[in-house]
Amino acid sequence: FVQPGAFLTLHAARAGGLKLTGAGVDGGDSLTLEEVEGGLTPALTAKAPYLKGYALLRVRPEDRARIPAVLQGQVAVSSVLPDGTVLDATGVQIARALDDLFAYDGPLGAAWQGNVPTLRLWAPTAQDVKLRLTVAGGPETTVPMTRDARGVWTVRGAQNWRGAAYRFEVKVYAPGTGRVETNLVTDPYSVALTRNSTRSVLLDLNDPATKPQGWDALKKPALRSASDLSFYELHLRDFSAADASVPAAQRGTYLAFTQTGSNGVKHLKALADAGLKAVHLLPTFDIATIEEDRAKWKTPGDLSKFAPNSEEQQKAVTAVKDADPYNWGYDPYHYMVPEGSYAVNADARTLEYRRMVAALNGLGLRVVQDVVFNHTAASGQAERSVLDRVVPGYYHRLNANGGVENSTCCSNTATEHVMMRRLMVDTLVLMARAYKVDGFRFDLMGHHMVEDMQAARRALDALTLQRDGVDGKSIYLYGEGWDFGEVQGGARGKNATQLNLFGQGIGTFNDRLRDAVRGGNPFGGLQDQGFATGLFTLPNGQPQNTDRTRALRLADQVRVGLTGNLRDYRFTNGLGKETTGGNVDYNGAPAGYAASPREAITYVSAHDNQTLFDAIALKAPASATPAQRTRMQNLANSVVLLGQGLPFSYAGDEMLRSKSFDTDSYNSGDWFNTLDFTFAGNGFGKGLPPAEKNAGNWDLYRPLLDNPALKPAPAEMRRAFDHYREMLRVRYSSSLFRLETAAQVQSGLQFLNVGPAQVPGVIAMKLSGATSPTNPYRHVVVVFNGSGQNVTLTDPALTGLNLSLHPVLATSSDATVKGSRAAGSSVTVPGLTTAVFVGK
Repeated sequence: FVQPGAFLTLHAARAGGLKLTGAGVDGGDSLTLEEVEGGLTPALTAKAPYLKGYALLRVRPEDRARIPAVLQGQVAVSSVLPDGTVLDATGVQIARALDDLFAYDGPLGAAWQGNVPTLRLWAPTAQDVKLRLTVAGGPETTVPMTRDARGVWTVRGAQNWRGAAYRFEVKVYAPGTGRVETNLVTDPYSVALTRNSTRSVLLDLNDPATKPQGWDALKKPALRSASDLSFYELHLRDFSAADASVPAAQRGTYLAFTQTGSNGVKHLKALADAGLKAVHLLPTFDIATIEEDRAKWKTPGDLSKFAPNSEEQQKAVTAVKDADPYNWGYDPYHYMVPEGSYAVNADARTLEYRRMVAALNGLGLRVVQDVVFNHTAASGQAERSVLDRVVPGYYHRLNANGGVENSTCCSNTATEHVMMRRLMVDTLVLMARAYKVDGFRFDLMGHHMVEDMQAARRALDALTLQRDGVDGKSIYLYGEGWDFGEVQGGARGKNATQLNLFGQGIGTFNDRLRDAVRGGNPFGGLQDQGFATGLFTLPNGQPQNTDRTRALRLADQVRVGLTGNLRDYRFTNGLGKETTGGNVDYNGAPAGYAASPREAITYVSAHDNQTLFDAIALKAPASATPAQRTRMQNLANSVVLLGQGLPFSYAGDEMLRSKSFDTDSYNSGDWFNTLDFTFAGNGFGKGLPPAEKNAGNWDLYRPLLDNPALKPAPAEMRRAFDHYREMLRVRYSSSLFRLETAAQVQSGLQFLNVGPAQVPGVIAMKLSGATSPTNPYRHVVVVFNGSGQNVTLTDPALTGLNLSLHPVLATSSDATVKGSRAAGSSVTVPGLTTAVFVGK
């Protein structure tokens, strides 16, 4: 709102020090502002919807040449009546102005011509920038840099700079402190770092010393289509920290993946041989919160002596949680550098990371990086703040008061700003080209804009084998499409949520299927049952779990998930009415939202929240046998692995992994996060999980952790592993499980046992299509029997199909599934069993 007749002034002070007095803003220079009639234009409102209703002011044409200099200091706006009454005064957020005046698309960071580097830093508001350089262990010297019209500071080096450590000395006004600061800061475009990220390092990523043998000619595992992808989510340290078959120095490191005889690598090879296509690694970029000096690591000591439901384990783990080597790593420090604590030799982290990628590709597995561009570990003048100490107030999303938004837990970035979006895209391109990464999973992707994701897709699509050494079009993108925080409802623009990404070919996690299969949700309902955990058919004594109507409603959500979560797929719902995936309700939102199956990431368990085993321990009837609990786990995994969409599993869910009910083990150490590929133990009964996120449920967990009947024997873990691989083999035996388009799913997938008279707890689907080199079967019938009883389904659609049990299941290590039968128009399937029948 602008008061008619008020004087509007832009105040600028290069050294800061503006003060608000009774007479107005004191200090600095002033420029007259004019109100623009009509307010924000439609284009500006579309770009920044949260500013709707604000007045639009502009500097007079004769003063506009002064703006670049104005932006190098403190800036404020005041509104004062002619009689001197001060109506208002406020600071100014300058990010959009920087985009308009200084957006830059040339090289940044270190660029090499032969052995000579040129360094460039985008810092348009800096009053001066110098390079601080340390060559070959000598003293740090100061080298001047020159600024161009786009605010890029440049210095050309010399041959002896190769391998030198450096940082920038940036003299810049910082709104957070209200004064000009001289910051010593690392390069946002660093490709190498000294230990604990104190200095950037001038490394040429094309140096042969950084490449394993055969790197430039590395062959990617064959992939017919993105529709063939499947993902195994794995934390790098979890993979080998407890693996005694890995040399001690390599446990918890990139190089553990090169140990072909280790238990972990043999486990991955067995999954790859069964059909698994990709390993998704939790963050492996430079992480702010993990100490890289191993000599400083602390351990909780021997915790094996405590009772399985004791508080002592979590107390000991918590005491060292910020000094041990464990963290999931969702706190980015430098985006373009691999994390040093995961390297045997942090100075050789580029070579070691590449060796890991080559080793995984050699197993037949693609490599997906978990990327976190929605926030940084710090902002402002904090020690681990990089971006905000180079261009204060630009890279992060600010609220109306100028504070940094932190709805993602940390300092939220603003990828709607040109150069933050560019940093994201440049990182993806570098990781694709320099590290041959095959896909990217975006943490809290809904905090980015759809335009951000489109820009990423375009940049990757432009990469070619001939020019860049990688096929960018084969790189898959997916992420968390949640809608919350300051971006919710498109407040900052059209954000990259599940619904908004319709038709983009980018995957989002399908929480609808997850909740329907497990029961409950991440925010409650710990003992609510779902399709695979006994809802209605095997109730656990809680009253909500005897509701037949609820069981049929969740079954519809599962069916939509099995289509690849298609918005427009038509089928008969539990009420007997024809509907579409988009018309099935999920907590007030459409269950189906995808345009094609490749836009749905199908899962029932991930690193967040409790493992599938722990969820079943809470939800299954107390009388359930260990075998029944294993069968529930197997049933849930089979829904993921046999549906349309792209299957995603959390490492260890194929062998009953437990974290002793820990709902958020991001900083719970090796103790609660152990993976044991020998099947000696699954992690259950390691004590009460850390109090920080779990104490409110300790009374529920305590008797369960103390119940030895809940801890699975190795035979149960092996049965789960066998089942998981069998389901992978079934999936990859026929492309009918991996249809490419919504039209193919509509014509090729039919649900049986539907409507109000359906058998509860049983979902059946028929897949049909022409035989081909990728599909030997004209018909495939899948029955997911979540009930505890044998079920016979009779349907005219089965007549004449001449069904028999799938060859993989006919030779299964599970005697129960081999009891499944097909005859005429009927199929019979045992309780808590997934059976697959085929007809040629």
